[in-house]
Parts: sequence; C-alpha cells; structure tokens
Amino acid sequence: MNIQSILASMFSLKGSDRNAPPVQRLSAREAHDKLAAGEITLIDVRTPQEWHQTGTAPGAQRITLQDKDFLKQVMHAAGGFDAPVAFICRSGQRSGQAAAQARAVGFTQVYNVVGGMEGPGGWLTERLPVSFS
Repeated sequence: MNIQSILASMFSLKGSDRNAPPVQRLSAREAHDKLAAGEITLIDVRTPQEWHQTGTAPGAQRITLQDKDFLKQVMHAAGGFDAPVAFICRSGQRSGQAAAQARAVGFTQVYNVVGGMEGPGGWLTERLPVSFS
C-alpha cells in the first residue's frame, strides 16, 4: 500500500483524482488578492515562533506542517477536497511540501505561494499586510 492509499484511507476517501491539476504557483500579491476576495483558504505552515517574529497574512490559518494531524486540520480549515487551498511558509519550500501532501490525498485546487513570507517576491517584500494576533 502506498502513502497516498494510506492517507486516502485515513480520510475515508476512494483515492485521489490523478487527472486533477498539479500544484499551482501563486505570487504573494495574487495570494493576497484571492484571500481578500474569499477565493482561497491560506494555510501558514510555519512554526509559532516564526508567526510571532514576522506576523501572518490576515485571515491565514495557522497550521504547522509538523503537526501529526496536519492534513486533517487542513481539511477542516478548507472545508473539502474541492475547496481552493494555498500554502505559505518562510520561503516557499515547506509550503511546497505541504501543497504536495494535500494534492496527494485528493485536494484538487492546490497552490504554493512563491517566495513565502520572507523570500524574494514574498509577502513581506511586497509589503502586504500582516497580523500579529
């Protein structure tokens, strides 16, 4: 049994749709605009220490990638496998991993925010709003 089958059975799925689009890339500004329009759920996968240091995008869900029930929390935040969900981290690496995991278990509209919060072209570089609450 492969990891996708294991995760699919964890979520009581029949399996993911292998014909669904791959993980898509969003710039920080595109992610901001989609979040503001209510078109995506944005998941910040960084650690609580990182959230405290730089803040998070207002409206982002804070779910640490290392949480043992990470995908279950993502499912709850997004509301379903067909809901558009975007992931952000410090530079785009961990969010890429999170996006790949979400895609592997059946999420069909998955995005990775290029540059993350602090990388080139990232949220802070673009001077987008942050929240410390």
